Amino acid sequence: MKTFKLVGLSVVYDDLHQQEIPFIDGLIINKEDGQNRWLIETYLDKEYESIFSELQKRNDEFRLQVTITNRSNDPANMLATVRSITRMNDHISVLMDGLLIRSKTDLAEVVLAGLVKKGLQGEALL
Repeated sequence: MKTFKLVGLSVVYDDLHQQEIPFIDGLIINKEDGQNRWLIETYLDKEYESIFSELQKRNDEFRLQVTITNRSNDPANMLATVRSITRMNDHISVLMDGLLIRSKTDLAEVVLAGLVKKGLQGEALL
């Protein structure tokens, strides 16, 4: 496994709306499992707990953009789930599992597969 410094984090709600999440510290670990799985941990102010609690409650994958090592790097798209939220006084630590999506085509295919899995078809997919 390889560990990298996390320097940027955004939750993507749809193609038009995303929320940058400021954090104090973070790291991202490549599981090197051949399936592009990563572990993401962020240490942030408690005010963001409701966002991650809601995502955890939904128990469904959500889109995440992460920037690794240097802010000048392009953000990577991921599908993630919240594994745990740990309270630490006025801060929280959020642990997430993520699947790295290498290209926009891959992302579109993954999102479409998820919608079909939920039972959407025909016009409902638009």
